[in-house]
Amino acid sequence: MNREQFEHFRHEAVHQLMALNEECEKAFKISSWPRWNYDLDEGTLTFSRNEKPGIIASIQVVGSTSKSGKTWLWAWANSNFPSNVKDPVAAVRAFGDAEAIPILTEGSSPDDEHIGWEMTAVAAKILGSKGAYRCPHESGIVYVVYSNIRFVDEGFEQTQRAKGIDCSAHGSGFSTYVCEHLITNPKQEWFSRDPDDSNRWPDAWCRACDAFFLEEGEWNDKNEKKVKIKILCHRCYELKRAQEEPS
Repeated sequence: MNREQFEHFRHEAVHQLMALNEECEKAFKISSWPRWNYDLDEGTLTFSRNEKPGIIASIQVVGSTSKSGKTWLWAWANSNFPSNVKDPVAAVRAFGDAEAIPILTEGSSPDDEHIGWEMTAVAAKILGSKGAYRCPHESGIVYVVYSNIRFVDEGFEQTQRAKGIDCSAHGSGFSTYVCEHLITNPKQEWFSRDPDDSNRWPDAWCRACDAFFLEEGEWNDKNEKKVKIKILCHRCYELKRAQEEPS
């Protein structure tokens, strides 16, 4: 890919990201949520109001800009970011290597006020992301893309008071049940019934455990003995399921 071709690719990526973010705004009213916070260890970005989470996104960190250094630094070149949120962005570097595009392979570049969004747009295009967000902080801006985004539904709380659980991370919550494999590795396909008004957090299991389910066509005393089920509060369930990566 020559310089002119990459400029066209970048321009196209920026407009595609603008369209994706417009779709997110229409669907989730991102700009209306007064507070956001990210948990890089969990790989999530949560939008909330009055300390109640409303929207949760599974994210990858593309890179960051520095006020003092006036530079753009790719996430894969930044040791401060955990591997779970930056490793997928290595696909952008691999694309740059294959197409001989230096700005995608060099760890840092001068910040010209546009490079953050432009490189994030390129990453979103390559990664097939659902949208992107810039997270300002005292020393600069962290740019992230969504691999998944959805509402955190609080309505079910009124009908499930009897199924309470005390969570060390989130306090009082509601019991949900998932197989142990989804707890240790939530970034895989989740199997469950579709959520509905009577069960917003349906029991969930992984592909390996689904083989036991298929043997019987249902869960019963025979195959349930082969699966280790763990209890999570509904907020932990939401945070982990937001990381789901369907095959």
